Amino acid sequence: MATLAELTRLDTGLSNDQLRHLQRLIAWWGILADLSFSDLLLFVPINNQGGEFAIASQIRPTTGQTLYRDDHVGLRVSDVDRPLVARAYELRKVVDGEVPIKPANRRASVMCIPISHDGEVIGVLSRELIPNFAERRDPGELERTYLEAFHQLAKMIAAGTFPFADNEVDMEEIPRVGDGLLVVDPETRIQYASPNALSTLHRVGVLGNVAGRRLEDLGIKHPVIGSEAGILRAVVAEIERNETAVQ
Repeated sequence: MATLAELTRLDTGLSNDQLRHLQRLIAWWGILADLSFSDLLLFVPINNQGGEFAIASQIRPTTGQTLYRDDHVGLRVSDVDRPLVARAYELRKVVDGEVPIKPANRRASVMCIPISHDGEVIGVLSRELIPNFAERRDPGELERTYLEAFHQLAKMIAAGTFPFADNEVDMEEIPRVGDGLLVVDPETRIQYASPNALSTLHRVGVLGNVAGRRLEDLGIKHPVIGSEAGILRAVVAEIERNETAVQ
């Protein structure tokens, strides 16, 4: 996981504020990898070298198979090597396609998401997985919920509304999706609870069906959700509040 100092050494030409935005994204992206069942690569532009990028960080999912056994952090690529990354960066929009995986003789399905901050694109987040992964098996409710959450967050990343600028986080304390996922509406009514989330709720004394119930009505305060229980909550209400900004 790249630190702020490591990002600075890549000669990106980005400001400290822009680098901090990337660092906040890196803090959260274990959750993004798990939600998308994918490897994630963070590409940043190399200063004064048009069409060149460096891989600043990389993460593998805990919910699916990784494409990459090797560490690609620090690798520099051109727009010829990674045309979809360059296109997403230049066009300021999400670009989908396939790329060859070297040295393995196979291809990866890629979604390149421009990372926006204060109206500028400062990098590209590339989601990479085996082609047609989602179509190879009948997705259940959990998988559909994960993918929907990821795609909404991808829109927010491209719009510059995620990660949240006013929400500094300790990278050591952010859970992975396997710790449990709750999806709630803006009034904190539970729309979906993953099996691990239900187990965690049971351990803190919440029994019975939780669908449609408000967190406050269950006697659960937000700090408990974020730390003691280890349930992902931070993205859910903000997704609903920001959805109109990214459509």
